[in-house]
Amino acid sequence: MANSKLKPKRAVYRPQKVAIATDSGENIDACFGRTESFLIYSLTQKGESFKYEFSEKRSGPKPCRNKSHDQDLLESTAEILKDCGMVLAGRIGPAAVKALSDRGVMGLSAPLTIEAALNKLARNG
Repeated sequence: MANSKLKPKRAVYRPQKVAIATDSGENIDACFGRTESFLIYSLTQKGESFKYEFSEKRSGPKPCRNKSHDQDLLESTAEILKDCGMVLAGRIGPAAVKALSDRGVMGLSAPLTIEAALNKLARNG
């Protein structure tokens, strides 16, 4: 007889690539639309453990200027990140979230250290 108190395992989402908006290189501290570049981390797996490793730095247009954004530049920025499953930024507005979402990318505000965020994603918690 099966134990009805056991909870089914929840699905685990670990994006293959994560783009991070950072000014310091240590923290997720940059606004999506004002960052000079994104650090891209790729997921690696050894056995049952996962970790993220730095793979590249990508520059793009800065769509936000003078407290507003240029929609074409915002779309261009989202386009250069379309192969990433997730973008983490210190701040990210609804227009950027939508531009990313339209490309199948999750955009989130995550004011953490880069290491802490990637460790959370690697262990899903």
